[in-house]
Amino acid sequence: MKRRLIDSKYFELRDGEIALVADLGPICDVHTHLAQTFVPSGNVDLYRQEVAKLYLDPNNAFEDSGYMNDNFSEAEMSAMRRDLSIGSLKDAGMRATHTAPALKHQMDLSGVTHSIVLAIDMPHSNNNTDSYITVSEDHEGLVAGASIHPLARNAKTMLRRAVERGARALKMHPAVQMMHPDHPRAMELYELCGELDIPVMWHCGPVGITSARADARCHLKHYWEPIHELPNTKFILGHSGARMYEYGVKLQQMYENVYCEVASQGRKGLAHIFAQCDTHRLMNGSDFPFYHLGTSVLKVLDATEGNEPLRRRVLYENAAKLFKLETPAEQLENTEQA
Repeated sequence: MKRRLIDSKYFELRDGEIALVADLGPICDVHTHLAQTFVPSGNVDLYRQEVAKLYLDPNNAFEDSGYMNDNFSEAEMSAMRRDLSIGSLKDAGMRATHTAPALKHQMDLSGVTHSIVLAIDMPHSNNNTDSYITVSEDHEGLVAGASIHPLARNAKTMLRRAVERGARALKMHPAVQMMHPDHPRAMELYELCGELDIPVMWHCGPVGITSARADARCHLKHYWEPIHELPNTKFILGHSGARMYEYGVKLQQMYENVYCEVASQGRKGLAHIFAQCDTHRLMNGSDFPFYHLGTSVLKVLDATEGNEPLRRRVLYENAAKLFKLETPAEQLENTEQA
């Protein structure tokens, strides 16, 4: 079924922008990104006031039954790939609008109180991790996820420092970072995450945007060993396994240290995930700036219609417990007590 966000009862146009109709918060989005920088010439000012240009236009109707990136036209897919590859060599294009103020603005419109912003870094640097932690410190509601590459020199020391500075997760993207998730060096960092009491947030499952070889690194068979061997570490399956969500659900059923988040899933996948998963380990995520924050919120609202406790768990409570978040009311109460 094709639909637009504003065609639902939950969203409207407010001053020309898509906004949540009612206050359904607090809502946490555990899967967002800001602009990633891999070379100095492509450094984006993450503090710059911008309105985010998303890779999939949220004003257009989208087919919500299947996986979200099936909605990209061939031209849109090509434009996105250019923006993320050769476009990353300069501070321009759509990625230049993927700043903290742009994300905060969309959070305010979408009822999202907290966003976990996930860096992706390569072996030669942790520039994105450093930038994300710094900008998150200055923007209420943003929570940084570090991305120390397992092959980086002094990777464990860098992860400890990132957590000391405020990072509350380790992000690993096997397709982009060119490493299988069960690599021995990655296993060492996962074990440290357990000691530091932060979750590992994986990109999980093939999505069809990167090459077939890169997608192959994300097949679910590569995620079993870390989960099985490191029961003291909590693992989040980004996209719930993407196009292999049935296997992601099986891992969540088998292991108590596995969580699923639902970014990019369509109605068919969500129906299976909600029916089969332990919903105390299920969370909302959008994959901004690929998609509008409201796309995942809308799907969760639809899937939890008439079940307020389930809605609250998936939209906020599960993430709040895992990432140690405070609602605005709790923050105010703690400030007054101090």
